[in-house]
Amino acid sequence: MTFFTLILVALAVPFVQLAFSQLFSQVLPMNDVLLYGYWLQLMDSGEQLFGIQQKFVYPYPALLPMFLATLVGGQAGILIGWTTLVAFLNALATCVLVSWGRGGAPAFAAAWSWVIFLLLLGPAGVGRIDAIAAAVAVFGLVAYARKQNSLAMLAFTFGAWIKIWPIALAISAFFAGTKKLIMGIVAVSTSLLILIFAFAAGGNLNVFSFVFTQATRGIQIESPLALFWIWAAKLGLPNTGIYYDGEIITNQVYGPAVAEISFLSTIALAVAILITAGLAFRAVRAGANRDLIFTLTALTSVLDLIVFNKVGSPQFMTWLALPLIAMIYFQVLRNWFAITCIFLVAALTSLIYPVLYIDLMGLGDLSVAVLTVRNLLLVALLVYANYRLGGLAKAKSQAMP
Repeated sequence: MTFFTLILVALAVPFVQLAFSQLFSQVLPMNDVLLYGYWLQLMDSGEQLFGIQQKFVYPYPALLPMFLATLVGGQAGILIGWTTLVAFLNALATCVLVSWGRGGAPAFAAAWSWVIFLLLLGPAGVGRIDAIAAAVAVFGLVAYARKQNSLAMLAFTFGAWIKIWPIALAISAFFAGTKKLIMGIVAVSTSLLILIFAFAAGGNLNVFSFVFTQATRGIQIESPLALFWIWAAKLGLPNTGIYYDGEIITNQVYGPAVAEISFLSTIALAVAILITAGLAFRAVRAGANRDLIFTLTALTSVLDLIVFNKVGSPQFMTWLALPLIAMIYFQVLRNWFAITCIFLVAALTSLIYPVLYIDLMGLGDLSVAVLTVRNLLLVALLVYANYRLGGLAKAKSQAMP
């Protein structure tokens, strides 16, 4: 009974979020899905392939779930198709996570945590391409847990070619797993096959445009980096505030040194990932528990990608679902600080977007306060994750806290 209830809830959550999103007509939380449909229409009418022959904000394999959503939606439209696709993938990933009902208590606890997390996160957790990458990553996490390292790396690498963030999980699996040479070959081979297909389809350097497009963006209002200018504008400092960028369809901050910090943030993000990789390497050398290494490396690297990211879209919080699942599934973190923080981040994010988003545009007291608390939680969680990961290298006795 518990298994069927879990699957029914997993299927229901995306539709609950779709219904909830309709309450916010000014914000249009599921508008990205409609944009996906528009992109497909452009290509169907003769435009060049996005991410292959012309610039695209995502790696081109992201077009696959968009296309599937149109097929599933049919006459009902891409919104219904997308929600159905996400519901199906989430339910399938949940089934695999709990071994089709035969899993133990940790597996069920992890699955329920994922479902509750998505419910707290709001429409952003299902109405973006990140939801597809997250489901694929869950398959990879289960494969890693079953010591199927090659299959895990395949899933994480393919997920990264849908939306780049699962590269954090690929890094975690590489350091924590065994047979690193084979895992490296799988990652490289998967990427090469994806690139070969793209160039065979007439691709050019626009195959890599998702990297360059992000590099030229400004600082989005929800990102932790934006807090300085949000508060500067809130306090009335001159030449500081929020503006809408129609080209990339998002709200960003403007003010002193924004361009410079935006540029440096990309470097800082790369350095942070390298530091995390170094800490993971030291933990392996120290003989720490490999599941704990995977979990803490995943948590730290995902937070690197969020905290030092100038974009900061609400769907980025979806990425935290994988470290959350790993913590509970592997039973390696008995300290509830990280788990509690992740749930709080999800709940506060749904308040920021879509509930208080219009208020945030006007720098309202409540919305700015909620955004500040959410972003400070992310920073605190990153400090905690680095501290715990770094601590693994000190003594084998710390392998199981």
